[in-house]
Amino acid sequence: MSMLGCMTTRTRTTVTLPDDLLAHARAASGGNLSAYVENALRAQQLRDAAVAVRAWRERGAGDTDEIADVFGEDVA
Repeated sequence: MSMLGCMTTRTRTTVTLPDDLLAHARAASGGNLSAYVENALRAQQLRDAAVAVRAWRERGAGDTDEIADVFGEDVA
């Protein structure tokens, strides 16, 4: 575990899940359900961020000509 991971504040919370989903998570977690859920939530966080990044790139798609003028190369 990294030093940064050791300093992360953790908060206990309660969630309600369907029985079958919880059973799968417990079986797949290798005994560390918290880490399994954390990994799943972090993966979702990245998927959510990807939507925002894609939208940002689409908004800036027309700026490639200006960027190419500044840097003198094909950036498209």
